[in-house]
Amino acid sequence: MKRILTALPPALWGLAAVCVFAAFTQPQFLSLPFLMILLRQAAPLGIVALGQTFVVANRSLDLSVGATIAFVNLIVAHAMWNGYPPALVIAIALSAGLVIGLVNGVLVTVLRASAVVVTLGTAAIITGIGFIYSGGAPGNAMPDIIKWLGRGRIGMVPVSGLVWAAFGIVAFVLLRRLTLGRYIFAAGDNPSAATYSGIPVNTTLLISHVLSGLFAASGGLLLSGLVGVGSLNLGADYILSSIAAVILGGAVFGGGAGGAIGTMLGTALLVMVLNLLTVFGVDQPGKLIVQGLVIAVAAVIYQQGRRGG
Repeated sequence: MKRILTALPPALWGLAAVCVFAAFTQPQFLSLPFLMILLRQAAPLGIVALGQTFVVANRSLDLSVGATIAFVNLIVAHAMWNGYPPALVIAIALSAGLVIGLVNGVLVTVLRASAVVVTLGTAAIITGIGFIYSGGAPGNAMPDIIKWLGRGRIGMVPVSGLVWAAFGIVAFVLLRRLTLGRYIFAAGDNPSAATYSGIPVNTTLLISHVLSGLFAASGGLLLSGLVGVGSLNLGADYILSSIAAVILGGAVFGGGAGGAIGTMLGTALLVMVLNLLTVFGVDQPGKLIVQGLVIAVAAVIYQQGRRGG
């Protein structure tokens, strides 16, 4: 029983604690309409964090997710796509995410460069291309279908929440039901042992980065639809937040735990905490401090729990 309890992601206990606290201090916070608002807000981050899960479980990082989101936003908001089928615009945006992830993966695996340095460099290049592409003036010609994905509802349920759930199912299947997931966790736990066991470690890492780029672009589409206009700085805060959600979900850089469900719980916890802080009047610096403390405490507790188990 102790081993089972310590194996559960920190986000699960954090969510329970936050819900109890909110029930006594801000009961309206747990009302169904407000929870649906939180779901719509959490969906873009949740998809980006699911993509980050693949690389973190593989002992890597993707610090280019923020730039990928901004670039996707500039693509879908540009007036040059007026008159083209929305499906084509969406396909181009997702293809951009795939290419970015592929470039990251090739540089990390073939050149054996640091993922931190590579993805930071990629982010800078993407940002520069985005400025050139938009001329420094992001457009506002967002297709209605993208706005519907970000803002629409089916009954009370946000469309973006349903999209997030679909991506969660895909990530869960990839990580827990397919050979790829076993390879990712094996390579993350011990790359040398995985190599000697015949696991294609470099190919697995490459695929992880490609998936991260695709998921980041998908989250960028939802966030673009939610905002409704182009923005040069959209998604900048998703770098830290996506990593935080993964760590809260129990995946501490190759630990092999957490996975898709843990990351989704971590995203929900992070969004609820940040919104509670807003309700209590905490400003942005205070939120950053709390967010950093939550990540550190979750990582320490989880690691100690695994050692003790």
